[in-house]
Amino acid sequence: MRKLALLSLALLSGSVSATPYMGLEYGATSVKHDYQTHFSEDKKTVVPSKSASVLGGFIGYKTENNYGLELGYKQFGLDAESSQLLQSDKPGFVLEREWESDLSVKQISLKPVYFYSLSENIQFKSGLGLTYSHYEYNSSSYDEYEHVLNDDIEINLPRSGGESKKDSAFGLVASVGVDYNFYRNIHIGAVMEYYVDNIANGGNITVNTSYFF
Repeated sequence: MRKLALLSLALLSGSVSATPYMGLEYGATSVKHDYQTHFSEDKKTVVPSKSASVLGGFIGYKTENNYGLELGYKQFGLDAESSQLLQSDKPGFVLEREWESDLSVKQISLKPVYFYSLSENIQFKSGLGLTYSHYEYNSSSYDEYEHVLNDDIEINLPRSGGESKKDSAFGLVASVGVDYNFYRNIHIGAVMEYYVDNIANGGNITVNTSYFF
C-alpha cells in the first residue's frame, strides 16, 4: 500500500492544481468463493450465493494532466437458506428445520486513475490498485415450531453444526468506466471492476453519481 501511494504521488508531481471529487455507487457483484458449511448430521450443505447488490462510495482528485488518485469503499452480503418440513414431536405444532449461511464483505480500495476525454462532457476512466477486504462468515441451523392455530406462536431451537469465521486479505483491483458531466459539477457514470485476493475474486458493475468541486 505504501509503494502504491508513493507511485501515485510520483505520477501526480507534474501538476500542482487538482480537482477533488466524491461520489456514491450502486450495482451488482458476482463473487467466486469457497465458503460453505456441511451439516453432517443432516447431510446438508449450505453455500452463500455468489451474486448480490453492492453499495459503495469514493473520494478522489483529478489533476490537470488527467491523472488522479481514488479511495473507495464497498460492502455487500451473500446468503443462502434451505428448509424442510419434518414430523413434529410437539402436539399442535408444525416443525420446520432450517439451515442458513451468510457472508458479509467490506472492501477498501486505493488506486491511481487515468482520465481520457472522449468529448466535451464525456470522459473515460481507468484504474489499477490495491484492495483490503474483510470477510465475515456465519452459518447456523435451527428447528422452528409454529402453532397450528396461531402462527404468531413460534419456538426456535438452535442446533449444532454452525460456524463463524473472519478473514482479511490484500488484493489487486482493476477498473474501467465512463463518466458524463450531467449538469455543472454533477457527473453520472458507470464502472466495471474486477478484484482478486487469496480468499475470493469477483466483478462489479455499478452506476454512480459524483460531484467535482
